Amino acid sequence: MKSFILILISIISVQSQAAILNFFSNPRVPQPIFHVTLEYKGFVYEADTHDGGRGLPLTAQTPKGDIRIEISDDLINEQALAAQMGLPFDYNFVWDNQKTYCSKLVGKALDIQPTPMDFSGTHYVKYYPNWINRHDLGLSPDQIYFFAMDHALRVSRKAGSRAPERTTVVVPN
Repeated sequence: MKSFILILISIISVQSQAAILNFFSNPRVPQPIFHVTLEYKGFVYEADTHDGGRGLPLTAQTPKGDIRIEISDDLINEQALAAQMGLPFDYNFVWDNQKTYCSKLVGKALDIQPTPMDFSGTHYVKYYPNWINRHDLGLSPDQIYFFAMDHALRVSRKAGSRAPERTTVVVPN
């Protein structure tokens, strides 16, 4: 009996659970996705503009994204995720500081490397026109979406949800 229980525990601990990435859109902003959260092990992790990096228990009232992508929880770096908890929200979207924003929190939890950001075509340039020329390292919700689609176990979408499109760069010969 004891060996049966040990085998059962081994099977349960080897089985991977799913994490869910929630992508939120807003018809008042031009970009298809403007916010991302991570559901993982009974909590939703997010960067809130008032509370910064936080993890809240999942409940029936937890908002569900317009697009939900299920990925293996093996992709989650718990140490990197924990390091984002309690950090204040970063309104300037800077990668290498002691603040966080939604894509940074989720990107670090997924070990996604930052790339130069492009704010053109976003609602931010309306309020910060000089950001059109910023190309600081960081991540956008779109980049998290593409990563998630490359690793998706299951995808669900609300009717009318907008998803970003990959742009192809043509390099001349």
